[in-house]
Amino acid sequence: MDVYLGTGLVDMYSKCGCLDSALKVFNGMRVKNVLTWTAMATGLAIHGKGKEAMEVFNLMASFGVKPNLVTFTSLLSACCHAGLVEEGVHLFEIMEVQFGLRPGLRHYGCIVHLLGKAGYVRDAYEFVKRMPVEPDLVLWRSLLSSCKVHGDVDLGEEVGKIVVHLHPEMMELSEDYVALSNIYASAERWKEVETVRKVMKVKGVVNKPGSSLVQGISNHIPLG
Repeated sequence: MDVYLGTGLVDMYSKCGCLDSALKVFNGMRVKNVLTWTAMATGLAIHGKGKEAMEVFNLMASFGVKPNLVTFTSLLSACCHAGLVEEGVHLFEIMEVQFGLRPGLRHYGCIVHLLGKAGYVRDAYEFVKRMPVEPDLVLWRSLLSSCKVHGDVDLGEEVGKIVVHLHPEMMELSEDYVALSNIYASAERWKEVETVRKVMKVKGVVNKPGSSLVQGISNHIPLG
């Protein structure tokens, strides 16, 4: 089978949810290039099969095929889904050292998400501070979400303030304020919750339908 046709089929089957068919095509291909290996790793990542994606990477290396930036994006994403912290950090470390590939913002974002999801929110924050590229709103929001999930109120407060001041032109959006408010609420810091509500009112921030300012405990705060 032509390598480009085969790669296209692997990609198509993976995105359609037919992972078995993608693997069948992949395993039947005599010739594979970096795009083929990346498509298979991406397909496995999409379906949350981090360990299998790592196996593809190791097999790829054994055949002497050099990965590209997209390959690492897929592999790091797979590690995030599967909670493979050590593997993900190792992949990030060897990108430039072993393969001469300079990590981009998406790769840094994957590591922040990986560490934060695993509960290493402080390590994730220190990682962000050492980044040679400017972190974007998506990355900060990922860290803010991790702070909320793991109950790190102090860091959540610090990150939350960064997020809501990062893009003043987007202040009509409420999700960031809601996240910060819920972090305060989880620690029963009702004064700070009320302060967030007042800031939203002053700035004219509209709470989107389906967003709860204080999830599950709004009875503690007057909503009128």
